[in-house]
Amino acid sequence: AQASLKIKLVKPSLVGCPRTMAAMDLAVICEALQATQQPEGEARKKAEQLLDQAASGSPNQLVAALAGVLASPAAQVADALRQEAAVILRQLVVGLASRDSVWAGLEAETKKQLMAQLLKTAETDTSNPVRRNAGHVAVAIGNRVADTFEELQKEWPEILPFISKHTASGTDSATRVLVLKMLKDLTPTVGEGLLAQGTHAVSMLAATLSDQAAEVRAAGAQVALTFIEDLANEDAAPVAEVMPALVTTLQGLATPSTEELLKETLEALISAAEAEPEFFKEANCLKELSETLLAVASAASATFADEDVRHSAMEALMGLVLGLEEDVSKPEGRPLLEALVGVNIAWMLEVEEDVDMWTMEGKDKDDDDCDGDAVGLGEENMDRLAEVFDEDTLMPIIFKVVRQVMQLQDATWKTARACVMALAQVAEHLEEDAWVDQCVEFIVKHLDHAHPRVKYSAFWAISQVCYDQSPHVQASHHETLLPAIVQGIDDSNVRVATSAVNAFSALGEELDSEDIEPQMDDLLMRMFNRLHAGEAQALQEQCLSGIAVIAEVSEELFAPYYSHVMPMLKQVIVKSTSEEQRTLQGKAFECVSLIGSVVGKAVFLQDANEVMATMMPLAKDGFAADDPRREAFHEAAGKIATTLGKDFKPYAEALLSSIFNVLKQRPAENPDDDDDNESLDENLQLLGLKTSVLEEMEEALELTNSLVLALEEDFCHFLPATCQNLLPLLDMQLSESLRETVFKTWEVLAGCARGAAGSGCLDAAVLRELVAEFLKRTVGAMMSSPKSDELTESTCTTLRIQAAGCAGVLRKAGEGVLTKDGVKDIAVVIAQLLDGIPCPADTPSEPGLLRRRGGPVVDDDSDGDEVEPEDEPPVSAQSVRFSLCEMLGALMRANPQDFVEVVLPTFMELVKTLVKPDRPEHDRCLGFYLADDMVACLGEKSLPYWNGFMNEALTAMLDKSAVIRQFAASTIGNGAPQPIFAQVAPAAATQIHKVLQKQGEKHRRRRAVKVDAKQSALAVDACIRALGQICEHHDSQFGADAGAAWSMWLSNLPLKYNVDAGKATHAQLVDLVVKNHPVLTTPDKLPAVLAVFTEIYKSKFSTSDLDNQIAKAASSLGEEHLKTLCSGFKEKQQKKMEQMLKAVRAGA
Repeated sequence: AQASLKIKLVKPSLVGCPRTMAAMDLAVICEALQATQQPEGEARKKAEQLLDQAASGSPNQLVAALAGVLASPAAQVADALRQEAAVILRQLVVGLASRDSVWAGLEAETKKQLMAQLLKTAETDTSNPVRRNAGHVAVAIGNRVADTFEELQKEWPEILPFISKHTASGTDSATRVLVLKMLKDLTPTVGEGLLAQGTHAVSMLAATLSDQAAEVRAAGAQVALTFIEDLANEDAAPVAEVMPALVTTLQGLATPSTEELLKETLEALISAAEAEPEFFKEANCLKELSETLLAVASAASATFADEDVRHSAMEALMGLVLGLEEDVSKPEGRPLLEALVGVNIAWMLEVEEDVDMWTMEGKDKDDDDCDGDAVGLGEENMDRLAEVFDEDTLMPIIFKVVRQVMQLQDATWKTARACVMALAQVAEHLEEDAWVDQCVEFIVKHLDHAHPRVKYSAFWAISQVCYDQSPHVQASHHETLLPAIVQGIDDSNVRVATSAVNAFSALGEELDSEDIEPQMDDLLMRMFNRLHAGEAQALQEQCLSGIAVIAEVSEELFAPYYSHVMPMLKQVIVKSTSEEQRTLQGKAFECVSLIGSVVGKAVFLQDANEVMATMMPLAKDGFAADDPRREAFHEAAGKIATTLGKDFKPYAEALLSSIFNVLKQRPAENPDDDDDNESLDENLQLLGLKTSVLEEMEEALELTNSLVLALEEDFCHFLPATCQNLLPLLDMQLSESLRETVFKTWEVLAGCARGAAGSGCLDAAVLRELVAEFLKRTVGAMMSSPKSDELTESTCTTLRIQAAGCAGVLRKAGEGVLTKDGVKDIAVVIAQLLDGIPCPADTPSEPGLLRRRGGPVVDDDSDGDEVEPEDEPPVSAQSVRFSLCEMLGALMRANPQDFVEVVLPTFMELVKTLVKPDRPEHDRCLGFYLADDMVACLGEKSLPYWNGFMNEALTAMLDKSAVIRQFAASTIGNGAPQPIFAQVAPAAATQIHKVLQKQGEKHRRRRAVKVDAKQSALAVDACIRALGQICEHHDSQFGADAGAAWSMWLSNLPLKYNVDAGKATHAQLVDLVVKNHPVLTTPDKLPAVLAVFTEIYKSKFSTSDLDNQIAKAASSLGEEHLKTLCSGFKEKQQKKMEQMLKAVRAGA
């Protein structure tokens, strides 16, 4: 009967097959299946094409034919072909990326016959692989035809009785395992209903978990764990009854002969623990389960042939501990945490013992690939624990374990290395300086260890801690670390020396010239020697970075070394011509450019021209996608341009020609030669945009920005061509980062055109044309963005960047660039977009700390690049709304009078609505954000609208939302300069007092690491800023309490998070001191003021102008008087004060 199955196909021939497929009898379908199993070739390709055509044109006949293959005995059809038939059937049911499922289009009789045949094959076929694959097809059908237990009973009444029948103890083990796996895969559909039927399912699980056959016990355990993973805790509750048996099963599987079964079961446990950790606590099995997992994870590495067994046990345990953090943090849970820390540190002992091998394999690429996987996993797990657990819970346990293992009689260099690395992994997440200090002190003890691997790890750890805990580590430990680093650079092991130089770069970036001066000769001499010796390229590259750091930090102190350093660097550039040396040459370019910026144009000009003569041919020829010099070239050229200023103009035309060629790159048709495409947005992949192309375009734009800023009005000559090449980018689909850089370049060009128009070098009409064309394209694109009830993250990202780009261009273009009608038109667009953006109740209130004004200092990674916090919320509708408000603020500043006349009344009504207490949190955040900006920008012109929001702001300073608190406090502070504010000054000061009494001490003592903590810190900073503004303008309202108000303000300085507010507040303090403020300049207050000066000076919360003012203000007190006032200062503060005085003397 089966031989009569036929199927008509469009193409009757199959090259390479002995028969045609005009009539698909059993032999013909088998020939097609045989062809699909051949290596890549014409026969296989044609067979696949014809099967695809059959799936599209005659799915019933194709499914029936494949079912006929399954029905054929092994003597007639080979196992491999029956297995292939099952695989293709599953593809037909589930569908492929290139083909939809055919199930819905099949006739009822075809479905019925296929279902029956699948169960028969799963039960009786002589080949286990064929049976398994038939089971896979059955599960795929079951999950497709039903969503619940009841639906499956209706749509396929035979399948659940089939599974129930064959889980019984009388069935052979292979069949029981098969049907248990089917049940496992059907759990999302039938699990809840099956457990709700009574005790049958639990009894079945109990029976399988006590079966004689290990494979049956493992399959039963996996079913139980899948119930836990896929069902809600209350629905999975009956499974708790079999958890003791499940733990016993795990224990029994922990043998070399059953390790593959154990690994599969542990993988199911990992998924269950990640999804529902609470279940294991509620089932009262956590203790026994964790002890079992610890035993497996603690086994010697040779216990199991497959290392993944131990890894899976560890991952399951990590999932439970991290998921139950609150319970494990309690005293009764801490022994488990201690044991877990101990096992991870034990894993970190499994390092390569052969030092020569470790040195040779890692000296050029500086990594530890020769170590076992367990080492890296142990280190990663320490980081994961520190990210989740409170440091006051975790750190005592870590130090306890470290002390214990270091005191063991069998402790070796491996023990020391493991403990050093464990502390390095957790340091990033610490907020208390005391814990950081303990970590550093432990690591420092091992910088001169006898074993190279310990020294290497200790210097590496110092690098990480310096980056993670800057500037505290530099300020507190540089005197100990610098001499140890000098000694490390001289180490006989090249990898230790490389790690020591890297540690210096991490440490040195935040030091002052006075800090580094005592060690400067020794550092440079050793780096010169190592660079010249050329023992390892990684060491040479680190030395170049280290020399650059010394130059940048030492400033004028570097001048005597210039004549020795520059010839050596030029030599490196000239000699590093091989493909392997490209990274080294790029590092040399960067080092030269940075040193040039330190010594200045007068000293650097001749050498700069020589270096540019070497670099320009590279620009002309362009860079291959994988050329490591490309990024270094662009950065170096930009920095040299910044140093030379207008003297760089001779190189601008050729560089811009190269830049324009890069920007003209367009999507490739087949982007299959880029390994990094998987990192791109799917839409960008479809367009064929390669990662390397996007990165090169971004670097080219950043170099353009440097050229514009360096040449100033002289760039006007290149302005038309530059705009012409940038305009098409506004219409292209680009990555988020590249799109932001495109808008930044337009912003820079607008600023250049504004400056040139102001100096008479450019017709103002050109500026207006530039801005008008940019706005026409960008605002037009914003208006045509997709409209829906819920914006996708991609659409939100695009809108946010477009709005921020418009805001930047308007700010740089300056006042008067728009007509009154233009102001009104843009405001209407902003209003329409704000009104049309859907904001459901669960919209986050925070748009992202780095996506709005009043944000924190941006952290840098180890390469000095800005990085977004890991827990920064994704771009959302709220991010777009805030960016639109930024755009409105830029419009307000571009044409303030026109804005007041035609825009302000409408938007103040919006503010009045948004800030009401009954509005959702995301609306109130936005309302105070707008109110704050308008009060700050428009001042007295905003007074007629104060009744709509000022009282609400006063109350909201104590709101539960930190975002609301921040902008309510900022609104209050920015309103303080107005005389009418005197009416509410005492009430506002009282509110601020409540905030600082509650949070001030923690704010001063702890470092905010996570996003929520940073947002709270920003709110406190806003209160401190507001208090200073209120005190300055209304301290007369406080009567006898005025001195206390000023003292509170001063005691909470400097600001440490909000960059903009920090700079403004610190400038206010300096200005008040210069004007001899009657409270702040009293003898008892001046030491505190000067202490604040030392923390502000040359920090991210100051500017070069403010630094000069601070130095002059301090110097004006007289050096002898300063000595008395600063007698109680810490050494670091004393040095900062000396640095200020030195700067004033040099300026004089």
